[in-house]
Amino acid sequence: MIYVNEASEPLKESPLSRLPVRRPVDRYTYVVEQCRGQRVLDLGAYDETEVDREQHASWRWLHAEIAGVAKEVLGVDASPKLKDTGGVETSCGTTIRYGTVENLDAILEEFRPDIIVAGELIEHTQDTLGWLSRIAALHPGIRLVATTPNTTSLINMLMTLFSRENAHPDHIQVYSFRTLATLASRVPVNDMKIVPYYYDPHLFYSRLPRFMAPLVTAIHVLFLKPMQFLFPLSAFGLILDGVLGDASGEQAKDA
Repeated sequence: MIYVNEASEPLKESPLSRLPVRRPVDRYTYVVEQCRGQRVLDLGAYDETEVDREQHASWRWLHAEIAGVAKEVLGVDASPKLKDTGGVETSCGTTIRYGTVENLDAILEEFRPDIIVAGELIEHTQDTLGWLSRIAALHPGIRLVATTPNTTSLINMLMTLFSRENAHPDHIQVYSFRTLATLASRVPVNDMKIVPYYYDPHLFYSRLPRFMAPLVTAIHVLFLKPMQFLFPLSAFGLILDGVLGDASGEQAKDA
């Protein structure tokens, strides 16, 4: 059985059963608030679009926002641009090391994070269940906050009308509310919450001429955000928040 969002009853197996979906939040604000005053291991921290080219003034780099509130932050990323040097010192005063999610044992032993952030990462990794389960087994009790695009997002549904989809070419899986809950239950993740997050228009500003920015903002404010609020399963993405493994040594709340 899978319990999500403090529901008193587990998710029903029927595909027509109602899901305990919360109202969407701002992804950056939610993640940053969970990291306040914590030791944070930020996986997939090296944002090449942030580092390699100038962005629209509204561009947001999650790693930098986390660094502004956390007690200490260590980034890890498998970007080939970090492989030769082993890492990089960032403008926000943090270090991002070269590393892969499949080989985190030494870093976890050394850094001992309170929380692991995996921002827009789990849809990229070859064996997401495998590496999360390994951390849960070897380092139970660490909090996980992972964000990922939502397969039932309104933007993707609209794009299907034009024979398109909003998917990065490196994505090898995509999650819905239910499939993300299933993944988490098998890791396991305890005290599981799945929170939808709104589309952030800053992701789109740099793709269009600057004079179109007001139009993008208007569409977001007048249409996209209200629709996501009214129908949370149509939100752009999902946040998985919970505790890896079972720190108490008892059986996890899934069977």
